[in-house]
Amino acid sequence: MARRPIIVFAGIGIVAYALAMLATMPASVVLKNRPWRTGVAGTVWNGEVGVAGGSKFEWQMAPLRSLTSFGFAADWKATGPDTDLGGRMLMHPGGRTVLDKMSGTADGRLLQAVQPNLPFTCDLTMQIDMDRIAVGGGSQMLAGKAASDPGSCRPKTGSAAASPLPPLLLTAEPIGNRTTIRIAPATQRRQILVQAELSEGGTLDLSVTPEGAAMMPFLGLPPGVRIQGAL
Repeated sequence: MARRPIIVFAGIGIVAYALAMLATMPASVVLKNRPWRTGVAGTVWNGEVGVAGGSKFEWQMAPLRSLTSFGFAADWKATGPDTDLGGRMLMHPGGRTVLDKMSGTADGRLLQAVQPNLPFTCDLTMQIDMDRIAVGGGSQMLAGKAASDPGSCRPKTGSAAASPLPPLLLTAEPIGNRTTIRIAPATQRRQILVQAELSEGGTLDLSVTPEGAAMMPFLGLPPGVRIQGAL
């Protein structure tokens, strides 16, 4: 029995040492190149990444949360033109990422950093208040809301003109093992433009209403058609 505490403390010591070694590594060693990235500085413990458009993403490792959650935990913030956003993140070795208490303002161009495969770009500012975003493995879900100021979006390809957009509201509500996501005009919340369901396994089932297809032609989706993908 006396050996058990020794083994436990030895295990904690090994984990702490591994975290210390990881934390002092240059951030550029673990961050892959991305088209939206303009530069990287600092270490895994305390670093920053430049984002195309003039914003930057900074993080400060939280060692105690990292030890107790068996992952990489950090407090983070994004700042730049029309952007002042922050929260907490937890990254697990298996690829699961959880963002908690994310709030603030964000420029629409940050969407390209989060979802680079989107077929459109947007010129607008968002007010974000998300309690939790969990993706990349395990039980995936979203909870919270995001509101946009008036702006516009356009397809990445072709010569189509930008589509003007009124203030919009996105809501994400987890119910059981699924998350219901809706986009509606901020002043007409019963008029759904886009509706989607996210399963715990990461499957996204999305559809656009006739009103949504008319207002958002840059989505490239006909009304009523349901498409499935992964978040």
